[in-house]
Amino acid sequence: MANRDDFRASTIRKIAQRAGYRCSNPTCLRPTIGPDGADDSASIGVAAHISAAAEGGPRYDPTLAPEERADAENGIWLCQTCSRLVDVDVTSHSIEVLREWKTQAETRAFLGIRGLSIEVPDRRFHKLEGMMPRLIAEMRDDIAQHPFVREFIVMSKKWSYNGDPENLIFSYFFEDHDNLKPMLKVMRNHGAIIETTYNNVDRFEFTEEFAEYLQLPV
Repeated sequence: MANRDDFRASTIRKIAQRAGYRCSNPTCLRPTIGPDGADDSASIGVAAHISAAAEGGPRYDPTLAPEERADAENGIWLCQTCSRLVDVDVTSHSIEVLREWKTQAETRAFLGIRGLSIEVPDRRFHKLEGMMPRLIAEMRDDIAQHPFVREFIVMSKKWSYNGDPENLIFSYFFEDHDNLKPMLKVMRNHGAIIETTYNNVDRFEFTEEFAEYLQLPV
């Protein structure tokens, strides 16, 4: 069995404290310590390795020295659920992604004890930018002009749509975007839109989180 460069107890405590004992996944942020229902406390937190503690593990970096692997800089505080997620889905949770989570978590904790807060772009939506940049750019332009509109339809330019003239909605066309329907399915999976189709019209709405993301400065 490969030697593991595990964290010491003092290092685990440091990683947890610098994250404010909250899961560092920005879509989770679950508190990881609290009452156990009796007279004691319970913890669901894990000091996870950003780069694996041993060869063959998730995101293992052979260029790191053992002491670097066991250092707090190589650790991220997560709840038990998210610690399993990042190690199972390594493709979506690279070293760069986890380091970004760690920085955000520590900044959030730093500001939190000073009565301040941090607003950061949602990583889910940032990922969508790379997958479908033209569609996201068009949506961003639309919402910049009409910041209170959330609904949109998808259709062919050959079709006609007789909507309510009092209710402005956006339109996106199959001719402008290859694989438009599959892209919308991915957007639903990422929590960016919800489907509101009726009367055989492919109709959707931006979630408020995605609408706010689209209005952030680029």
